[in-house]
Amino acid sequence: MKQKMQKPDKREYTLMIVPHHGKSVFSLRIPIKIVKYAAVTLGICLTILSGTMLNYRYQANIATQEKIELVQLREVSSKQNVELEELAKATAELQDNMNRLNQLDSDLRRMVNSEESAAVSRSAPVRIANYNGQGGPEVKPDIKQLTTLVNELKASVSEREKSLSNLKDALIEKNERLAVTPSIWPTNGEVSSRFGWRSSPWGMGSSWHPGIDIANDIGTPIVAAADGTVVNSGWYGGYGKMIEIDHGNGIVTIYGHNSRNLVEAGQRVKKGETIAHMGSTGISTGPHLHYEVRVNGTAVNPSTFL
Repeated sequence: MKQKMQKPDKREYTLMIVPHHGKSVFSLRIPIKIVKYAAVTLGICLTILSGTMLNYRYQANIATQEKIELVQLREVSSKQNVELEELAKATAELQDNMNRLNQLDSDLRRMVNSEESAAVSRSAPVRIANYNGQGGPEVKPDIKQLTTLVNELKASVSEREKSLSNLKDALIEKNERLAVTPSIWPTNGEVSSRFGWRSSPWGMGSSWHPGIDIANDIGTPIVAAADGTVVNSGWYGGYGKMIEIDHGNGIVTIYGHNSRNLVEAGQRVKKGETIAHMGSTGISTGPHLHYEVRVNGTAVNPSTFL
C-alpha cells in the first residue's frame, strides 16, 4: 500500500497596513513555514538568553562571594602580618635576654672561682634572623624562621635552666664551705701575740704559741669565726673560760680567757654570732682573746684563714 505523500503546507499569513486618508493599503504575505522557523528560532534564542542570564547571575554571585572572602582574607592576612611582626620583635627581645643571661652566667661562674664551677656556660647563643635589618637588609619574618627560632629558644632555656641550676648548687656549696670556714676576725682589737715561737711574757725564755692574741677592753664582744657546733664551753685550765667550736671537716676553733661565755655545749652557732665577752681569765697578763684554729687536731696559723 503506497504511503500518501504529504502535501507541503502552503498557508500564508497576510500582514496588512491600512494608512489614513485613503492611501493605498500595503499588504505583506508571510508563509507559514517562515513563521514556524521564526518561532523556533525565537524560542531557541530565548532559551539561550535565559540560560546565559542565569549563568551570569550565578557567576556574579560566585564572584561577589569570592570578593567578600578575598577582602576578609586580606584583613586576616594583614592582621596576621602585624601579629607576626610583633611576635618577631618579642622573640628578638627574648633572644637578647637569653644572651644577657648567658653573659651573666659566665660572669657569675668566673666570680665563683672554684674548680667545679670554673667552666663557662655551655649554653650557646641562639641564632636569630636580622628581622629589623640590623647589620644587613631588612628581612621579613616568616613562620618557618620563627618556628626554628622558638625551638632553639626552647633548647636554650633548657640548657640555661640546667646551667643555672648547677651554678646555684655550686654557689650553695661554696657558701656552705665559707660558712664553716673560720674566715673572719673573732673580735676587734690589737694583735698582741702572733702564731709560733715567742718570748715568754713571764720571762721564761721562748715558748710555742699555738694561736694569736687579740687585746682589747674587758667585755669586748667575741664572735664565732664560722658556723659550727659548740663542743666545750667552760673553764679549761690556763685558757680560763674557753669555748671550742667544731666546724666540721676536721676544723675546730678555740676562744680562751673570756670573761663570760654566752653559749653552751651542743649549741649551734652562726658565723658572726656573739658567743662570749673578752676577759683575762686563766693564765693571762691582761684582757685579750686567745684564738686558735686546729685542723685534724693540729694547731695552724689562723692568719691563713683570714
